Amino acid sequence: MNAHTHTYTRTHMKTPLFLLSLTLIAAAGCGKGKPAAAADPAAANAITVRAVAATNRVFERRLTVQGTLEAKTFANVAARVAGNLDAIWVDEGDRVTAGETRLFQIDPVALSNAVTAAEQNLDVARAGLAVARASRERVEAEARKAALDFARYERLHKEKKVSDNEFETADTLHRQARAGIAVAEAQMALAQSQAGQAAAALAIARKNLDDARGIAPLSGVVSRRDAEPGEQMAVGRALLTIVDLDSIEAAAFIPAQYYPDIVPGETTFRLAVNGRAAGIYVITYRSPTINPVLRTFEIKGAVRDASGAAVPGAMADVTLVFETRQGIGVPTAAVLARGGREVVFVARDGTAVQTAVTTGLQNDGWTEIRSGLEPGVQVVSEGQTQLHDGAPVDIR
Repeated sequence: MNAHTHTYTRTHMKTPLFLLSLTLIAAAGCGKGKPAAAADPAAANAITVRAVAATNRVFERRLTVQGTLEAKTFANVAARVAGNLDAIWVDEGDRVTAGETRLFQIDPVALSNAVTAAEQNLDVARAGLAVARASRERVEAEARKAALDFARYERLHKEKKVSDNEFETADTLHRQARAGIAVAEAQMALAQSQAGQAAAALAIARKNLDDARGIAPLSGVVSRRDAEPGEQMAVGRALLTIVDLDSIEAAAFIPAQYYPDIVPGETTFRLAVNGRAAGIYVITYRSPTINPVLRTFEIKGAVRDASGAAVPGAMADVTLVFETRQGIGVPTAAVLARGGREVVFVARDGTAVQTAVTTGLQNDGWTEIRSGLEPGVQVVSEGQTQLHDGAPVDIR
């Protein structure tokens, strides 16, 4: 083979490879250069939001205030007589029974002696009364005799059978007898008064002796003890405080504007103690006046807490419920103010639809919708502040 032929052959052999490469490159280039399907502009610009369905809920018109638990029935037990405190038999936390549990004893010696003296005085007064009664009976008998004599002398005097002097003597005796009755009656009244006073003094002395020993005036628990044996007691000094733990009531002060809303015996309230629900109760008391300075008034309601959390002195949350009703609810954050009105955005077919609504009560992060929505509608609850009517949305 000559040189020319050799060159031609190499060239001829390279040509198919070159064309193949061009073909592949062209094919690849054609694939890359072909325009992709155009993306949806609305989908590309959609705002990611969250939505919840408008649902029927129970709404309340209510007010929550902080109140205090108090014992409705309690007693500050004080000394009723003066004297040395001999003994005190109960301590804080002890349970007592009305009319049975002995509480304390004040030195009864002087009081016992006073009873003895009062008994003796009464005996003397009764003896004096007996003497006065006997004296009156004697005077009354003498007066009756004098009256008969006077009547006889009066008749004889008219018949001129006795002298004027004899008649006047009989008349004088008659008058003296009647005066004697008056004196005897006065003495009798005095003796009766003295006997009555002696009897009253004895009753007081005996009561003082009884009061020297304190007995529980009500059933409950001793919550405070303010005296120790050996102390000198004065009348009226408090020794103990007893509270009835079965008569607890919640008390709170309410702003004046709610006065017409609270009706004792009808208005209810929920009680929470230390963050735990403690039952639903009824208002039993509303103060008859409003404090003109603080513009508040007091309410109270009896509490029966089986859990034992309600104890006197504890703080509690009092939630007054004025009205309860069913309504369509949406998260409160979903309600916006646009153009001077309240609106929500409804997610419909990937689009945010601005919807005017009328709101009502708000409870626990939810707002009542009085008009403008139907139950089940998807309402945007997150991302709504970025929306406008007709904006595309992507619900996640």
